[in-house]
Amino acid sequence: MTLHNPMPHKEAILIMDSRTTPASAVRYQSFRGTWSKLYKAGDMYLDLSLKAEGRGAVLVGQVIAEAYQPMVLNVALYGPSQRETGAVSEYGIFRLNIHEKGEHVLEFDLGKETFLVRGLEVL
Repeated sequence: MTLHNPMPHKEAILIMDSRTTPASAVRYQSFRGTWSKLYKAGDMYLDLSLKAEGRGAVLVGQVIAEAYQPMVLNVALYGPSQRETGAVSEYGIFRLNIHEKGEHVLEFDLGKETFLVRGLEVL
């Protein structure tokens, strides 16, 4: 896997996973492979959701900051044999199509910092 940004990376920290949280506390999950996760990345949060779509899946995310609107420069998803990049809205929202099962890594570049989210499973 060749990462988009050659700068040193920081690991985002998982703080919530819908698969280990009581069902009443998370959004409705329509199929077994669906999940929602919340990560802490520096002074921001990353909200991720995996959903089925057609023959594949889609990863929807949003970078959230408490005091300001985050500027995400790049977002890339690395799978077993694919690299998918996507546009990030002015509100930090992005959507990435996933065409293969397996473990994926998300890289998001905030300019001065680049974070990795490892272990994103697509079943």
